[in-house]
Amino acid sequence: MFNIKYFSEHEVFIDNVRKLCEKEFLPHLRSWESNDNFPNSVFETLGKQGYLGILIPEEFGGIGADYKLAGAWCETFGEIPDVGLSIAVNMHSLVISHSLAMSGTQIAKEKWLPDAVIGKKIGAYAFTEPDAGSDLSGILTRAQKKGSKWIINGAKTFITNGARADFCLVFTKTKWDKKPYEYTTFVVDTKLKGFNISRKLDKLGWRTSDTAELSFKDLEVDESCILGEIGTGWKLAMNNLNWERLMLTLSSLGSAKTCFRETLNYANERKAFGKSIYNFGVIKDILHEMYTRIKQGEALAYHSLDELCEKKDCKIPVALTKRKVCEDAIWIADRAIQIHGGYGYTKEFHPEKWWRDLRLMTIGGGTSEIMGNVVAKEWGLI
Repeated sequence: MFNIKYFSEHEVFIDNVRKLCEKEFLPHLRSWESNDNFPNSVFETLGKQGYLGILIPEEFGGIGADYKLAGAWCETFGEIPDVGLSIAVNMHSLVISHSLAMSGTQIAKEKWLPDAVIGKKIGAYAFTEPDAGSDLSGILTRAQKKGSKWIINGAKTFITNGARADFCLVFTKTKWDKKPYEYTTFVVDTKLKGFNISRKLDKLGWRTSDTAELSFKDLEVDESCILGEIGTGWKLAMNNLNWERLMLTLSSLGSAKTCFRETLNYANERKAFGKSIYNFGVIKDILHEMYTRIKQGEALAYHSLDELCEKKDCKIPVALTKRKVCEDAIWIADRAIQIHGGYGYTKEFHPEKWWRDLRLMTIGGGTSEIMGNVVAKEWGLI
């Protein structure tokens, strides 16, 4: 039904991921959502199979694969009807651990990566602040040098895995008195004095995934905790952002495909006036439009992934793709609810959950409006 040729060399990998999810996760998703939490054993289960080390070098226990295998993972793992869980896992393994592997000191990598790859230690990325979302230049969290140590003070919000994290990448200002500001990212042990979980946020969707507000009060770290060099935080963040946005996009694509398949099956099985509702022209038209948008999303997403794998400047295609695919995924979930009728508004079927969970994908990693600004800026319009 959908384009499998793009990931044809990874068919066995994809099949194994699906089998694992069906056995280990799918039976428990509703109960985990009722409890507003999935257990840390999810990370351990995935770690035992090597799925948390896709982009991590072999010397730290990973498999050192490329972005294409990571993309196959994102789309396939995105098929499970729990976007909060899939993104929590992907942020840990494909963004946070990956960033540490690329830019961390040898001391930090040896301390965290082997356990991160097996799911024993979990990571979070602390960027966003209460008064600084997409505009990271407005962050107030600061790291000040005192002797051989750096002292961090500030607060972060909307942090995925924030309540369960063992280590956290913290984006700070290390020069704030005048422009140009200087930014530096530190890897922080959450057991250190001065690290606090202010609260766990109550959300519309992503119910199983913990999202927290964090605070840092005179938290002390040493030079081994610096990612890259002092003052390179902004550059490192921007370099990683294309991949993070593609991770969210491919996850949304996998979710949209599953939502469509479930809805198509329902439309064929559901009878009204003596025939399946698929045979009503208006329902058929909606399903055809859902399929068309998915095929468009495939073309955009795979092109952007190719550009990234070839190390091309893919800022514009990634921004355009994220906006298109993630917005279409919400539309597909919304139409799925409509086709399911009253059942679509209940928890007996998945459309309501797809809608709640996918709704965040046009916000996280840069809003759709920011994606538009990225393109306009590259075009010299702003």
